[in-house]
Amino acid sequence: MAKPIIMQILPQLNSGGVERTTIDMAVFLGALDDVPTYVVSSGGTLVDALEKTGCKHITLPVQSKNPITILLNAARLSCLIRRTHTQILHVHSRAPAWSVLLASKISGIPYLTTYHGAYKNRGKLSNWYNSAMVRGTCVIAISQFISRIIQRDHGFRSPTILKISQGIDTHLFDPELFPVALANKQKSDWGIPLEAPVLLCIGRLTKGKRVDLAIMALSQLKTKDAHLIIVGSDNGRSELTQSLKDLARSEGVSDRIHFIDNCQNIPLAYAVSDLVLFPTELQETFGRVSAEAGSMGKIIIASNGGAIPEVIIDKQTGYLVEAGDLNALVERIQDVFDMPGEERQAMEQRARKHIEKNFSADKMFFDTLKIYEEMREAN
Repeated sequence: MAKPIIMQILPQLNSGGVERTTIDMAVFLGALDDVPTYVVSSGGTLVDALEKTGCKHITLPVQSKNPITILLNAARLSCLIRRTHTQILHVHSRAPAWSVLLASKISGIPYLTTYHGAYKNRGKLSNWYNSAMVRGTCVIAISQFISRIIQRDHGFRSPTILKISQGIDTHLFDPELFPVALANKQKSDWGIPLEAPVLLCIGRLTKGKRVDLAIMALSQLKTKDAHLIIVGSDNGRSELTQSLKDLARSEGVSDRIHFIDNCQNIPLAYAVSDLVLFPTELQETFGRVSAEAGSMGKIIIASNGGAIPEVIIDKQTGYLVEAGDLNALVERIQDVFDMPGEERQAMEQRARKHIEKNFSADKMFFDTLKIYEEMREAN
């Protein structure tokens, strides 16, 4: 049987985990058969990339929180549903969720949501606004951490919660694709001595990611020839990057730190590294860096909070430290650098197998498709 006709809705198509997951799901659906699949957003930098895959993008102002615009969007979506013969609506954010809820009632087409974020609950009005995400047929939680938040904030509504972890493209994040010669060339291009151990921090630069801890840890290691690569954009907040560079100078390690704000090959950045650091103080709802590192067969040291402990098996596929604990971070980094080769290789192999089994994009795609099919049959 052909797959259902799916319409995914999200505010914008710019960089980010929600956007990437939506596009990946659309591409997967588009590759299954000739049945069309749709993505609705207000537009963004990733629209061209989506449409080049053959998926259909429809532009609507669904990023708006204006009540009148939300009502108008509901009417527009109802028309789109009829015109495209959409069978399932899948919404990824709160503002468009209200439009989708209304369009679902008008059209009789069921909808589900994916709860990507730990939305702040500032009181009854805030909780009501967030509740659009749990009023559909079911809500996908991307981690047990998110499942607990949904139960805490919306349990009285008895939503049907289905846990499907976000997935990593383990075919792309595959260490076999990056031989030593290729990694060494990139290492040289970044000005890093080939014999130097390499630490990696990767992701958008924000204060909450605590990249400053990685810089301070570098200065305190016994391994004095280690280098740190910081891959990620500050999204125009140049003062943050400058503060990190100032810290590196004050710590005496600026010559061993490399800022890469526009990395075109993220898996290769992992391949260059010997150890990945993720010292975030934020309550990560999934921890994509943890999964990407594991998929690339890299040991990661990350903060023990949010959903990160669901991705990393402490002392087996990586290490967990308390957020903000610089001494623990330094100690664990040094432990990995001092680890015997066979022990280290075994941990790296366990990390890769763990992600392949539990956090692959293929698993996420097929688990989600199963929900779509069940919803179509029930409707």
